[in-house]
Amino acid sequence: MHIIIGVITLLGIAAVWYYRFKMARDASGELLEGANDVRLAARRLMKLRKHRTHPADAVDDPRLAAAGIAVAIATLDAPMSEAEMRALAGASERIFNVTQSKAEDIVAFGRWIPGQCATNHEAVSRLSKVVNRLAGAEAGPDLIAMITEVATADGTDLGEAELEAIDTVKRRLGMG
Repeated sequence: MHIIIGVITLLGIAAVWYYRFKMARDASGELLEGANDVRLAARRLMKLRKHRTHPADAVDDPRLAAAGIAVAIATLDAPMSEAEMRALAGASERIFNVTQSKAEDIVAFGRWIPGQCATNHEAVSRLSKVVNRLAGAEAGPDLIAMITEVATADGTDLGEAELEAIDTVKRRLGMG
């Protein structure tokens, strides 16, 4: 009888270890899928990129350019916080009147595009030109509100570099 109990105990221990390994594999797969989703979102949204054109200049949607500007300005002082990412997703949903899924795609692209530029200031300059070309100066007030909301979402005030970048956006959009 004690042999049967020992075998059942060993089988139980083996089942627990198998379950734990399986759950760890599934969790790591989700992390890898998340990184792949960001890469694929950028690729999907830039599929029409012209040959030998800078990625920031090839953006064909002012919403994507606006998200890139907001990220570039928010990351002038520090890496983007979770609160800033949530604020960008919420502002994208509200201002652009899109679904949560589309807002997440916009945020993913917005986080990717500034990294394609040499500096955040270059990203702000290039993407502001795109917004001006595609949406015009009437997009300015919503864009400035979005930038301010995202950059201050982590509880800090706008710094000098962020204010200068906002002035660049205003100049590019002909707001003053």
